[in-house]
Amino acid sequence: MDILKTIEKTASGRFGIARLKPYQILVICRIMEQEETAYVRDQIVILPTGTGKSLCFLVPACLCSGITVIVYPLLALINDQAGKLEKAGIPFVKLCGSMTAAQRLEKLSALDKGARIVLTTPETIRSNAVLNSLSRKKISLLVVDEAHVISKWGKDFRPSYRNLSHAVCRLRPHQILAFTATASDETMKDIRVVLRMRHPLTVRGDADRPNIIYMTHRTLSRSQGLLEILRQCAKPAIVFCRTRAETVRYCIGIRKELRDNPARYYHAGLSPQERKALEDWFLKSPDGILTATSAYGMGLDKKDIRTVVHVHLPQTAEEYLQESGRAGRDGQDAPAWVIITRRDILSAEPYSPLVKIFTSPACRRYALLGAMGQIKMECSGCDFCLNRVQNTIDGEREILKLIRRRPFGLDSKTASYMLAGSRNRYIGRKENIFSPYWGILDNWNPVYLTQAVERLSGASDPFPISAVHFCNRGKLLYPSDNLLYNFIASILRRIDDGYNRIVRKAGRRGKGGKKVFGPGEAAPETVRDSTGGSLLDIRQD
Repeated sequence: MDILKTIEKTASGRFGIARLKPYQILVICRIMEQEETAYVRDQIVILPTGTGKSLCFLVPACLCSGITVIVYPLLALINDQAGKLEKAGIPFVKLCGSMTAAQRLEKLSALDKGARIVLTTPETIRSNAVLNSLSRKKISLLVVDEAHVISKWGKDFRPSYRNLSHAVCRLRPHQILAFTATASDETMKDIRVVLRMRHPLTVRGDADRPNIIYMTHRTLSRSQGLLEILRQCAKPAIVFCRTRAETVRYCIGIRKELRDNPARYYHAGLSPQERKALEDWFLKSPDGILTATSAYGMGLDKKDIRTVVHVHLPQTAEEYLQESGRAGRDGQDAPAWVIITRRDILSAEPYSPLVKIFTSPACRRYALLGAMGQIKMECSGCDFCLNRVQNTIDGEREILKLIRRRPFGLDSKTASYMLAGSRNRYIGRKENIFSPYWGILDNWNPVYLTQAVERLSGASDPFPISAVHFCNRGKLLYPSDNLLYNFIASILRRIDDGYNRIVRKAGRRGKGGKKVFGPGEAAPETVRDSTGGSLLDIRQD
């Protein structure tokens, strides 16, 4: 039978795929052509997210005469693939780090009963017991999925990836395959060295995902900016954070403000049972919001993620394209948002090299693909090309107007609660409630607004509200390096204190200049000097 017809029949009968894509046919045909040849060229396959990379090695795994060993970086990916194989009725062996040596050997015994696929992790495959058992078998394919983590994690976070060289020597696979969605030249070099590929064939697809729309949101507060995006974006949505603590913090904020949408957090510190439950929940949720580290997302097959948000940008375009590619795997348009703060725009040394891509007046897609060594002459959608760049920073204009209007009358907390239109103990005077600035930022959380006011009114700004403090009688003092400001503040304080003292001590006068006392007020005694002249009327306390 023709090899192409055999491939198409297997894809249709085992996996329900009516038609394979051109890149899939190219890779699979190359694998099958080398199945019985002595001279073999290994392959590094770089295809964008959502193009069906897993079929490129699962179809040959069903056709090759020997064993196929597939190495995944995460247990979640193993579970995801195991579910697909179970559904297709394909026998396999799953090896996890939590298993004992006896349990692994028992699982491996299934290879003698017809199973020809092994799903494992780099930590498990370096076990001597596992290697001894597999080395007795004919290994047709050694597949490393999400191979970019060899370079990203292998140097410090996952040193077991560097030990894959030892597994290659022990197993002596007929062909070695590395699959990833993005790979820079440095990553490609690391993959070749670790997997001992001498002259690999590189199959590189277009890294561009035309249905991903790259957008930026400029704000004074990342937390508030995240809420603004999630209020109006399509769900399900995934929010990528830098650390585990951030996933928890942002998730709590989302739960408080967006009660109609369920929110969960996901990171590698959770137990396997918790991660599995979260994965199942998010895969089935039609409107869920998941805050996650990069531990989530690589290869998990949720096709209907409608929005991806990056609170902070990763360090490379490779990582960003991997993570933003989680959205729109069903081919529908999906926005990938990046939150940009005022500090990011003004900083001479931003926290990530990608900040310049998302703050410069240029096409985001062209710059991202250019960082990957690809040239893209047309853009299918970004905020710059669509003329939807946010020219102002959310909340900045309103806060600066209030600061310049009342530089001596408010502290940062009172100013923020006034702008948010929140009635509480910080808003005690009626003129604050009837101010034209009352509630002009009512969509903001007052806590996030307070933080934004304090950042915006720092010492480098003309009117640093954060430097204003209450004096003993309630008037605000304005400490500053500028002597003129101090002088004005001192005069205002004297005028205010003097006026309040006169009103308080003298009371108000009725007709004919007669003093009128309020209810419960006692008439003051008159204090006279030695010449009989009256001095100030002083009220007895």
